[in-house]
Amino acid sequence: MTPKPARHLIRWMLRWRGFAGVTLPPFGIYILAERMHDEGLIRHEQAHWEQYKRMGAIRFYLTYIWQVLRYSYRNAPMEVEARAAQNGPR
Repeated sequence: MTPKPARHLIRWMLRWRGFAGVTLPPFGIYILAERMHDEGLIRHEQAHWEQYKRMGAIRFYLTYIWQVLRYSYRNAPMEVEARAAQNGPR
């Protein structure tokens, strides 16, 4: 389990950046309490967890950062994949 001060810091950072959840391999997925029942958000973060399992932690972080810098957060292929999972099957 993540230490309480770290959980508070993660929660503060999520709110500060306007996010409801974050995947931090290999530590876990963190979702704001008020969004814990948001199935789309859970699918989105689970998609990131699957990316981590497929790539490993170092490659996951390096690829994610590179994509965000190159394509922007919204257009980063890993985010596009996670949003597709969030929206469910079409």
